[in-house]
Amino acid sequence: MVDPHPERLSKAPSAFGLLRPRLTPGLNDSSSPRLGLVVGPPGTGKTTLLTQWAAQCSGDVAWYRSSKLDAKPERMIVCFAIALARAIKAEPASSFPALARATERLERPLYFVVDDFHLLEDTCAEAELEQLIALSSPNVRFLVGSRRSPHLNLARSELQTALTIRGDDLRFRIPEIDELFRNTYGQPLSHDGVSNLAQVTEGWAAALHLFHLATKNRTSTARRRSAESLGATSRFARDYLTHHFLAGISAEMEELLRVSCLLEVLTPSRCDALLDRNDSRVLLHQLERLGVLSMDDDGTMFRTPKVLRQYLLASVGDAGSDAQVELRQRTAAILEQEGAVGAGLQVLAEGNDWKAVGQVLGRAGTLAVLPGMCRWAASLPDSVLRDDAWTMLARCRQMVDDGRPAAAERAAARVPDLTADRDCRRLARDLSLTAAVWAGSAAPPSVFAPSWELRNALHSNPGAAARPLAYRRQPENVLAAGLSLLVAGNQKAALPLLIGAAERPGTCLGSALAAQLVLAVFGHDNSGTASGAAATEVDAVLGEAERRGLTWLCRLAHGIQAALRRTPAGFKAVDAVIASCEDRGDEWGAALVAAAAALIRLRSGATDLEQLEALALRFRRLSAGTLEAWARSAQALVAASLDIPGALDTVQTAEAFARAAAVPGALAISYAAMALQTPDEYEELMRQATQTGQSAGLLCRPWTWLVPKSQQRRLPGPMKQAVAADLPLSTSQEPSRTDPPCRGARLPSLDVACFSGFTLRRDGVAVDLSKIRPQARTVLRILSLNAGRLVHREKLAGILWPDLDAPAALHALQVSVSCLRGALQPEGTSECPQLLARQGEAYALVLGTGSTFDLADFDDALYAASKARSAGDNPGTAVELRRAVELYTGEVLPEDGPAEWAAETRERYRMRAAEAAASLAGVEFGLGNSAAAAAAATRSVEIDPWRDESWRTLVETFRQLGDPAAAQRAQSRYDVVLNSLGVPAGPDRTTADKVTVGLRTESP
Repeated sequence: MVDPHPERLSKAPSAFGLLRPRLTPGLNDSSSPRLGLVVGPPGTGKTTLLTQWAAQCSGDVAWYRSSKLDAKPERMIVCFAIALARAIKAEPASSFPALARATERLERPLYFVVDDFHLLEDTCAEAELEQLIALSSPNVRFLVGSRRSPHLNLARSELQTALTIRGDDLRFRIPEIDELFRNTYGQPLSHDGVSNLAQVTEGWAAALHLFHLATKNRTSTARRRSAESLGATSRFARDYLTHHFLAGISAEMEELLRVSCLLEVLTPSRCDALLDRNDSRVLLHQLERLGVLSMDDDGTMFRTPKVLRQYLLASVGDAGSDAQVELRQRTAAILEQEGAVGAGLQVLAEGNDWKAVGQVLGRAGTLAVLPGMCRWAASLPDSVLRDDAWTMLARCRQMVDDGRPAAAERAAARVPDLTADRDCRRLARDLSLTAAVWAGSAAPPSVFAPSWELRNALHSNPGAAARPLAYRRQPENVLAAGLSLLVAGNQKAALPLLIGAAERPGTCLGSALAAQLVLAVFGHDNSGTASGAAATEVDAVLGEAERRGLTWLCRLAHGIQAALRRTPAGFKAVDAVIASCEDRGDEWGAALVAAAAALIRLRSGATDLEQLEALALRFRRLSAGTLEAWARSAQALVAASLDIPGALDTVQTAEAFARAAAVPGALAISYAAMALQTPDEYEELMRQATQTGQSAGLLCRPWTWLVPKSQQRRLPGPMKQAVAADLPLSTSQEPSRTDPPCRGARLPSLDVACFSGFTLRRDGVAVDLSKIRPQARTVLRILSLNAGRLVHREKLAGILWPDLDAPAALHALQVSVSCLRGALQPEGTSECPQLLARQGEAYALVLGTGSTFDLADFDDALYAASKARSAGDNPGTAVELRRAVELYTGEVLPEDGPAEWAAETRERYRMRAAEAAASLAGVEFGLGNSAAAAAAATRSVEIDPWRDESWRTLVETFRQLGDPAAAQRAQSRYDVVLNSLGVPAGPDRTTADKVTVGLRTESP
């Protein structure tokens, strides 16, 4: 072995930059990956991420900075041996077998970080690193950063769970750019500035940093204006691109990049045509290996960073120059020849070559004005629009894609005056109908139109509106049917249809992206990390919609992406998106973004009555009675949980509205809200809410998302004050005694447990109830179930002695209470504080200082989890959810069987426990704790076998753990559940597809 340069091996640099949780999974548990790879072009933040990973590690970290000088035999192994020796405090091993034995002495993980590994490509260092990775010690981990994927055999069994972060993953998303400038740089930008910066830089870390350096000394107003106006010709990153990004490429490679700079997607055939050569494939792959280009998974398409394309275009010539015009026309001709008409028109429109645009439109006809192909038409000048029908039709399509139906309807009305072409007129009529439907001015169409049926579903009776759509299998109809069923509350039937629509992007991209966006909100419970599966789905939709010119979907995705952050800055960004929609006249976009944000807030336990009222009014202005019913039911649930004045009126209005609009899902929520406002009918109304939701196909239980004041374990009014002061409570209807109370007497502490069976301990000793009659023991269990809350005596008497007249039943209750008092406090007197106290016409089991109650502890754990989740504290969320799941040892009071007074509470806690376990699985999965996620998902399906998201998480985590047999067994059990619900899994889908397509991991 040779001696390495000592400067190559050092402690990890200090972590810096914005910490992005989605890129920093848990690396400290035994199930964390043995290898973490960060692969991306220059300036994408690889080293930053490695330092952040290293800062997370609980073990020893050795940082190895690669150099071309290190391409010598055994250099890598010697450096690792030195790092290992430092960790175990021993001499470096002199041979590889000795090195392997030394790893067994590690008592905690050793993380060996290799930065700039691309400098050692195709050298002996690659083989040596793979040899080191093969060491069997579970305490040895490797973190590698490189511009290119190293030649490592990732199929090895010990690398089945290797974590790879690529250039597209490193790209900053819009919320992250906002947080970067707001918190890291301390120079917040406007929402429009952040959005424009994201579009121009495509989230490239170096470009964002260079923009910050270029503007940090400007005033806040000037800096924000610069971000908002930053255009395609900006050259703020020129020096970095010249000296770093393009360093080392050949003249042939640079020429290929320059002539292809107008292409968003590079292919060998396109580049061959532009360069008039036939070896572009080799050059493209060489550029990809150098980290200049990114390659799609199939290896046939490549992408150039947008900032680089803008820089290269400027080098061709100024806008309007002969060289640039000639390049645009050649590029557009090649795209048109391939059938990519929309992309060709975009190239020509960016150069303001409207004559060429008109010629292409004339040749392509209707193929040029399909959904998502007319982004370029936003810049059409009025002089062109006045005289050409096809450009007017393209502008109309662009307005529809932009969510401006009223303007689109007016534009379509002008087309017949400009042409006699039948195809042009027919398409204008179709677009006019679609626009009129959403502008609210359409008459019933003479032919079947999915947009008309969906609009009817949003008006009222969505279940009936979904029926005619269910028999038509075109993507637009499948999407409309899924959305109609969803707004009816039938998640069980809607989600499979939406998954089907999302899986068919080739036939109708707009429908597929819309379905994916809906699934991101309703196919995840959004209770783990905001940058988890749901945020990944939204980001993918946002990127694709942006590339395809579906700007309306872009705005929706922007708003949902911001809401998923669940932070004040995130919801401020939501308000900015809503304001942007309103400025454009996009009332539907504003309402749907507000609705998605309200759902995400509600799902995380947050409430805002004013926003829900405003949301209901938005939907009323749009004549969307179905959606208004949901908003009013949510408003009623929040009002009831907060017990605000007038809540009962709000609840009754919501119930009547949901019934009139025929929205069974919203009706179930209104029943739950009414239950919170009418304690005497609580069980019956909650049972009605559950049954209504189940029959409607509602998979979630929104009334479990909040912690109602009426459910908090607190003593009301005088009782609370008396217990706090250790004063006695009135135990009869007679006036209070005048004898001085026993102020020295202590109220005993109680340990009340209802999960898995009733137990009661007083001051740590089990209470002997063997001599108490069964009816009295039932009274005690009812009061224990409501420990700390008053229960009216007539309710108790009615439950236990329904056949007796009122005086006799109340007398029997009084006898039972007397017996219970003797058992609970045999040494007590009537003047001393009573565990079983009476206040007016009600009784309560008093929980004094030091008492415990498992149901209350469970509620507290879920509430604490909700607070931690809202604060973005994912480890804290996991801790509280684990506590809740551990507390749920079994059903509530199973010994009372189907008794109505226990059944509703039993079912409520069962559903909440299953949901807590499912949420825990999602959080653990997001933290990188795959084994813990599998255990939590297993517990969730044990509690409630019908929870889809738990089955999917269970299958996925088994796959992540490298246990395909367990994954297949779980999938088979899941298929049985699906088949029992009439939702067959389908014989043509693999296990991985079932888990990862559409819903991904979790549902509400």
